[in-house]
Formats: sequence, structure tokens, C-alpha cells
Amino acid sequence: MRRHLDTLGVSAQKVVLKRETHHYVAEFFVPEMSTAIDPAHDWAKRIQQALPSAHIIDTHDTVADWRSGDPVIHATVVFEQTH
Repeated sequence: MRRHLDTLGVSAQKVVLKRETHHYVAEFFVPEMSTAIDPAHDWAKRIQQALPSAHIIDTHDTVADWRSGDPVIHATVVFEQTH
């Protein structure tokens, strides 16, 4: 799924399929979380646009509140592929 999303223009660093729920968990971050990234809801919109059959389950941001401007450094999107 990670390679498929990448070919559709959504570059996740990691995508895992959870066996028990059959949900995909896509993670977005810069290595060492040194740079701010777009929030999870933006990534969720991109996934939805790239995969119209995807259903977004949840989003989560890790915010570096100790840094100036409280940047998002890690975003997670949970989704399922519906048919």
C-alpha cells in the first residue's frame, strides 16, 4: 500500500495493515522529526482524493509543543480500503 500511495502522490514513510481490523495505518514524518510536516487531516484528504474507495477511520498529530510555533512532527492516518 505504501508504494501504491507513493505512485498516487501521497508519500508516507510507513504503512502497516493491522490484521485484526484490516485497517491501514499510514505514518508521515521527516527522519529524526527535525522538520515540520502537514497535519494528519491534510494527509487524510490526500489519501481520500488519491483512493476514492478509502474510508478514513482516524487521524492523529504529534505536535512539538516545545518548539516555536508548535509544529506537527508526526502525523498518522488510519483508513480502510472499501470496495
